[in-house]
Amino acid sequence: MIWVAIAISVCLGAAGQIFMKIAMRAAGPFPGLIGVVDIARYFWGAILSWPMLAAIVSYGISYVVWLGVLSRADLTLARPMVSLGYIMVILYGFYAGERMGWERVLGIVLIMIGLFLVVRSGARV
Repeated sequence: MIWVAIAISVCLGAAGQIFMKIAMRAAGPFPGLIGVVDIARYFWGAILSWPMLAAIVSYGISYVVWLGVLSRADLTLARPMVSLGYIMVILYGFYAGERMGWERVLGIVLIMIGLFLVVRSGARV
């Protein structure tokens, strides 16, 4: 059951990042320091968009589920599982047409190898 809770929390956390990216892409580039009113209007528009509201809900649920995870699992096992979110983010990156060089992909593969080792050690505890 703890693995399901970890998966739910990680997926919702990654979904929150993806929704935030969608919201900020729709908002456009940050206008710079042109005036307090313009900056407030920019962020207010981004915050009230449906993707940003979805991000807030995703993070909120992820947070509550994560509290349950921390009450039952070792932090040294649970925390590295958050890196599973990289897989979701990479999939979104491919979908969104983001450029990913070999260095970025290799770095994420190395993180996943480290995660595999952490999970193996947790299975023996």
